[in-house]
Formats: sequence, structure tokens, C-alpha cells
Amino acid sequence: MNINSSLFSGLILAGGEGRRMHGQDKGLINVLKKPLIEYAIECLTPLVDDLSISCNRNKSRYSDYKIDCLSDYQTPGRNEFLGPMAGIVSGLKHARHDWLMIMPCDTPLMNTEMMRQLVDAIRENESRGLQAVVFSYQGLQPLHGIYHKSLLPLLEQSLAENNNSVQKLIRTTNTIEVIHAKGVVHHFINANDEKELNTIEQLITP
Repeated sequence: MNINSSLFSGLILAGGEGRRMHGQDKGLINVLKKPLIEYAIECLTPLVDDLSISCNRNKSRYSDYKIDCLSDYQTPGRNEFLGPMAGIVSGLKHARHDWLMIMPCDTPLMNTEMMRQLVDAIRENESRGLQAVVFSYQGLQPLHGIYHKSLLPLLEQSLAENNNSVQKLIRTTNTIEVIHAKGVVHHFINANDEKELNTIEQLITP
């Protein structure tokens, strides 16, 4: 897994069901007149060589961004929502490069500088043969991380066995490094409901 000269692919996870947002597609919800997906695009673009969006609906609207839109991976014989792990699998299969940087669409306060800590951690630990690096801040943050294609067999096996929890996979895989995010202010606040959306808008407003 030589990464000294490797580039990174990127994936924005926008395939959730939005249950706490009354079924709305969160990536298309506006915060200060800008869709949440655009904040994520701006965050990852400086760090990756190719970028995709994991989305299971409204593909025609996401396609306006001229970015590939991917449906969740489906295990044989199942046609149901399998959560973010299925999006990660699709992203890894589609990625141009071996390393895939991911983030969800609903953390608009996340920025490029914070995500760059993941890249630095991979480069600093190259000799250890890591398969992923994810953040920890007030608990695991597995949807802010970088994953290697070599994890695909384990991810696909987990889905086939109905073990869809990314957090559980991280806790039981010794080739995944968890790093404590440095300099956090409000970066990991999720836009999960109307109250959190209002909080985020207040924090973004100068």
C-alpha cells in the first residue's frame, strides 16, 4: 500500500433516509440558501482527485454538479436500505484510486484543514499497513475517514452477514487507525433535525 505518491478519491455520503428530517433528502436541504451537498463538495475537492456522491434518490438533481452519483451496494437477494456501509462499498468499487476519503453530506461545518489530518495520519503510518483511518471526537466518527480498497472483501462479508455497523467493524479490525481530531470547534455537528439546522446556520452566519 505505497501511498507516498498516491492520490485520493472522494465520496460524499448522501444516501440516507432522512428519517429525522421527515424523509427529506438531506443533501438537498438548504443552509443559508446553499444545499448541504455543496458544503461537502467544497470541503473535499482540494483533497481528492476524483469525487462521487452516494445517493439513492434525486440523481437528476445531484447530476447537476457534474459528479458521478452512485447507488448503494446491494447484497444478493436483498433489496433494502443497508446504511452507510453499503455506500462506502459502492464508493470503493467506483473509486479511481486505492484510497477513498469519505464524509457525510450533513456536516457543513467540517473543513478541508480538519480532513487533511486523515491524510497526514496515513502518510505517517504507511509502514503499518493500515486499511483505514477515521476520526474520534466525542466517540467514533467513522463517516469522516479514509478507507482502502483492500477492505472491500471484509465490508462485503459484513453486509452479507447483516452486520451493517461501521463502528463495530472499526472496533474489531486492527488495521483501522482511530485518530483524535485536533482543533475541533464545531466541525462534527450534524444537521440531523430542524433544531440542529438552526444551530448550524447561526454558527455559519458572520
